[in-house]
Amino acid sequence: MIERVVSHSSAGPLLGGLDWRPAANGEHSTRSLHEAKSHTDSTHFAVLHARGVARYGLYKPRPSEELHKLPKGTLSAAACFAMLVGADAPNAALVLPVDSTRDREEQKYLVVVLDDGVPYIDAVVTEVAARDTIGSEERPMWAYSSAKYPNCEVVDYEWLATAGSKGTKVLAIPMNPWPALMLLVLVLVAGGSFWLYQKSQKAQEAQRLAQASAALDPTPKYLEALAKHSAQAATRREDVVTGLQQLLRQAVVIPGWTLLGVECNVGQQRCLHRWARWGGTLDDIRQALPGHELILLNGPSGSEIPLLDMAATLVPWPVRRGSLASVAPKLPHFDEAMQSVYPLLQVWSNAGLKTDLKPARLWPQLPALAPNFSHRSAVRSGQFSVSDVPGALMQEVIESAPAWVQWETLSVELGDVKDARRLRFKITGLYYVSFS
Repeated sequence: MIERVVSHSSAGPLLGGLDWRPAANGEHSTRSLHEAKSHTDSTHFAVLHARGVARYGLYKPRPSEELHKLPKGTLSAAACFAMLVGADAPNAALVLPVDSTRDREEQKYLVVVLDDGVPYIDAVVTEVAARDTIGSEERPMWAYSSAKYPNCEVVDYEWLATAGSKGTKVLAIPMNPWPALMLLVLVLVAGGSFWLYQKSQKAQEAQRLAQASAALDPTPKYLEALAKHSAQAATRREDVVTGLQQLLRQAVVIPGWTLLGVECNVGQQRCLHRWARWGGTLDDIRQALPGHELILLNGPSGSEIPLLDMAATLVPWPVRRGSLASVAPKLPHFDEAMQSVYPLLQVWSNAGLKTDLKPARLWPQLPALAPNFSHRSAVRSGQFSVSDVPGALMQEVIESAPAWVQWETLSVELGDVKDARRLRFKITGLYYVSFS
């Protein structure tokens, strides 16, 4: 099965996932086609003429597709889209679900992004990856659902197939006769056999190096990591608020013990309560806090002997995670984000709250990424914290932060404070902004 055959329309099968690149000198010819083929080992191509320049969409079978032939009359989905909207909307984007079959384990989507009226991205990916592939840039959208993509033109594959023509067909790349003729001439020249061998070895080495260089391209790895991390980057604020309300109801004094502080962590899905002993025993904690898991604290410097006058308890903090795109479909640029959030931070400062924003850097980080790596879909992230927050204002801080801020930890130190209304909380999280 060829997974990139995204639909069988009335005009013929539609193929996605082609590798688009300009023809040599901007003109379509047998020579420029074979030059493009030599870098990809492609077997089929579509050619699109736009603004006086020819551009190839190259199809290379995956190992699982080598035994399957492309259906007769296959059309390039990206070329059809460019023919329909490229002149009026040169930076348009298309998202359509791939026709489902029982052979596909997960629903995939065809994503086409135009740049200057010609395909820039042509991919078959998951829904989360589809949003990340399109990126945060404002584009005219053609998609299958206005609920999923507001303000889009709702279309389907039959609409796309209306552009089907000879100019959008995917054709087999014809054999290049010149290597065979050269080989014949060299065979006829008795003294040229060794030279022919050396040339063949060099060509194979060049091809191997080209393939190795392509394998080292960090962009696909980064986009894959971005889609994976983005799927679990958001935290449910209602769950954070529920945890806060439970924390405010927590007794700060139990028989023989006093609460020193609490640290709640979304990543660990739990809250750690630290207790100081004032004449009590561990049995007093077990009796007063039956829903807590008791933890003995060891002495300093790696001592294995538990402390007599200190203990800790653990309670679950079930904060659900979700896709970052579901709460912040379009991430702002850093400058835009700061302009929008600074009035709120100034209001908090007037109320005595302290805020701290760390510089944003590329997210997620990968070992193979160069320091100057950039991509239109890349994301930057930095730490964001608010401290000295009174308990009465804590819920407002959690809920009023921008959608591109995701809370991760919540803590409070009691000291001598015994009244929860006088407590000062600290909450930290991560903010996410677009790279470009």
